Formats: sequence, structure tokens, C-alpha cells
Amino acid sequence: MTIATATPSISSPGRFGIRPLPLLTAVNFFNYLDRQVVYSMTPFLAAEFGISKFRLGLLSLVNLVVFALASLISGPIADRVGPRRVIFCGIALWSIATMGSAVSTSFPMLLFFRALVGLGEGAYGPSANALLCAAAPPEKRGQALGIYNTGMAIGGSAGLFLGAVLAPEIGWRNVFWIAGAPSMLLALASAFISAPARIARPQVLPARAYLMNPTYLVCFAGGILVTFGVSGLLFWSRWLIIDERGFSVLGGSSLMLAIGVFCGIGGVVTGGIIGDRIGRTRPGGHALVCGVSLLTAVPLGLGCLLITNKPTFALLTALTVLCLSMYNGPAAVVVDQLAPPQYAATLQAVFLFGIHVLGDAPAGSVIGLIGGSTTVANSLLVTIVAFALSGALFLYAARRLGRELPRVA
Repeated sequence: MTIATATPSISSPGRFGIRPLPLLTAVNFFNYLDRQVVYSMTPFLAAEFGISKFRLGLLSLVNLVVFALASLISGPIADRVGPRRVIFCGIALWSIATMGSAVSTSFPMLLFFRALVGLGEGAYGPSANALLCAAAPPEKRGQALGIYNTGMAIGGSAGLFLGAVLAPEIGWRNVFWIAGAPSMLLALASAFISAPARIARPQVLPARAYLMNPTYLVCFAGGILVTFGVSGLLFWSRWLIIDERGFSVLGGSSLMLAIGVFCGIGGVVTGGIIGDRIGRTRPGGHALVCGVSLLTAVPLGLGCLLITNKPTFALLTALTVLCLSMYNGPAAVVVDQLAPPQYAATLQAVFLFGIHVLGDAPAGSVIGLIGGSTTVANSLLVTIVAFALSGALFLYAARRLGRELPRVA
């Protein structure tokens, strides 16, 4: 399939407009903090509501199924009404729902608020990706998305750290208040983000023609697999590091924070920069970075799960996170390359829908179900298989893009 592209028309920042990249990076920090703070509080939630590991996994399942559905719906809406309104509504909703989690008096009530968090975050994601791709020149999109995803790396790590450290001291309810309140200020700021009411784009083929492109479907499958693996590791990281590897609460939480911040940031920025550099001379360069980084993570991740020596475990964990984080920026660029700008938010939305429904959502529960009869470390071995398959698929996508991208019209 020949991929037709065009440069979107996006207005320059107005006099009082807030530039998208720094604001959306800050928003992405709280996006992942609010999402992942619950993962490190699972022992306290289990004690509060008297639930099993499998039911704990439902907190991830419900949140991410709703997230995926919201992503699917919000993409076409953003293509019609513009990204600013969708971004504002999404941030405001997940902020309110995170604070609502603090007042939950039953497990079903907590599930309801986590579903609302997913609704807000799902509405936000496709619009943010599409706006950033439209605002950045093609040769710097990987770098821009890498910077944007530093918010993911820091926010996700901060969420795991805050939940593990603060929940024993001030209670899990107060942690939800701390996580949710600051996002309301960012919601107000997003109303002034520099973005046109709509991004003007030329008429091209129907969106389904690009959604059914075999290369897109290969990337779609690869995204599902890597998201399943990463989500499973994140959800059960606290249990693995503190309960099974024997780190103290403070020591294990500090390890998660340090690895998430330094290796997470290093990975997303490095992946974006390398993808841009290779992409200038080799079509499919961003997909190639995804494939190589994921396959490199396979032996490193396997070592994490099989080796119990604490220093070696910490080193291998850091290297694994570094490699896995390199995927994020290049993957979003690959999706952006596979369609004209008119359908940027739509294709990002369908991609996010698929990876979260089929990858994110079942990961916590599936691994929790396996963990009922074995250790968490053993149950997480399934994530290594997912990374290997995903890496192979992205290498195949890189070969296909090498044939398709030179024919860009």
C-alpha cells in the first residue's frame, strides 16, 4: 500500500497560547502517576476490602478497558472538534475520579472511580499524540514524543514510589488526594494550549483503508504484546521487588523510583533521538528501533526474573527498563507515518484502543491468576515471551515500511 501523507496546517502559538510540548509533558506526568499509584498500594487495598490477587487485577482490567474504549471514541471526535476541548475534558475527568477514589467505601465503588480515570485518560491520549505530531517537523517527531514520554517515565515511577512509601504512613486514601488534586490546575491550563480549533487536512482515502494496511496491523499486534508485558511488570513490580526479592519498603520503592526516572527518561529520549536519526536515511527507522530494543530486553528481563541476588537483580532491572522505554516515542511515530494527517487522531485512537483492551487490560488479572499457584516472578515469565514476539513483529514492520515509505506522495 502506498502511504499518502501531507503536512497538517497548524497555527503557530498565539500571544497567550501555551506551547503544547512542555504542557502536555507535565500532563503526561500526572496521567501516569494517577494511573500507576494504585499498583503499589495493592497490599493495602487487599487488606481494606478483603480481596484476592485476581480481584486486585480487576482494578487494572476495568481501568484499561474503559481507557481503550474512550481512546477509540475520542480520536474521531478530536479529528472533528479539535484536540483542545477533548484534552481539557479528559484531564478534568480523570483528576476528579482520582480524588473520588479516595472516598471509596467498597471495592465496587473503587472500581467505578478507576473506570472514570480510564475514561478521562483515554479521551486525552490520542489527541495529545496527534497534536504533538502535527506541531513537530517530521524529522523531529521522535524527539518530541520522546520528551513527551519522559512525563510517562517520571510520573509512572513517582506513582509507584508515592503509593508504596506514603500509603503505610498516611493511608491509601490520602495518597489518592495527593495524586489527583494537581491535575485540576493542568486541566485549566490546557484550555489555553496553543492549538487550532481544528487541524486543517486535505481529503484522502477513507480511514479504513489505512486501518487495514498490513503494516499497520503488524504494528498493532506488536503494540498489544509489548503493552501486555509492560503492564504486567508494572502492576506486579511492588510485589516482586519488596515481597519476593526481599527489599525493604523504602529501599524497594526508591529502587523503582530511581530506575523509572533515570532509565525511563534515558530510554524514551534515546529511542526518539535514535529513531529520528536512522529515519532520516533509512525508511522504517523508528520501527527498527522498536524491534531491536525489545529483543535486547528479552535476555535482560529473563535474568531479572530468574536471578535473586539483589545487586544483579537491580542492575538487570535497570537495563531492562532502559530498553523497554526506548519503544514509546518511535512507536507513536510509526503509527503517525502510516496515515495522512487527516486521520492522525483516529489511527492513534484505534492503536491505543487495541493495545489497552488486548494488552494492558488483561495483564494484571492474567498474571495474578497464574500467580495464584506459583510465584509472581515465575508468572511474569509470560511477559518475556510477549517482548520477544513484539520485537520480531516490529522488525518485520521496519522491512515493510522500507518498501512503503519511499513511495510517500
